[in-house]
Amino acid sequence: MSDQYAKLEKLIEFPSVIGFRVIVDASVANALLEVLKVVDTIEPDSVKDRNPEPRVSSKGNYVSYTVSVKVRNIDNLKAIYTKVGSLGCVKHII
Repeated sequence: MSDQYAKLEKLIEFPSVIGFRVIVDASVANALLEVLKVVDTIEPDSVKDRNPEPRVSSKGNYVSYTVSVKVRNIDNLKAIYTKVGSLGCVKHII
């Protein structure tokens, strides 16, 4: 496990609801659905909330969503960052 995840594991008590900010390409109409599908494969039925209104970037190229997920352990946290971040429509996950 990388050093950054080891530090997070010490700071976060699992299970924990974590808010992920996901920035996606605005031209991909189903980007949020793709993100939610990946999250559901890692943490089934764990999405607790998402902001109802996406935030659009000033030029309109990107859209950001905040998705709250109940994460059971550090391995699943790492998997969410890795797998969601690797989607073609995702520019950043914070």
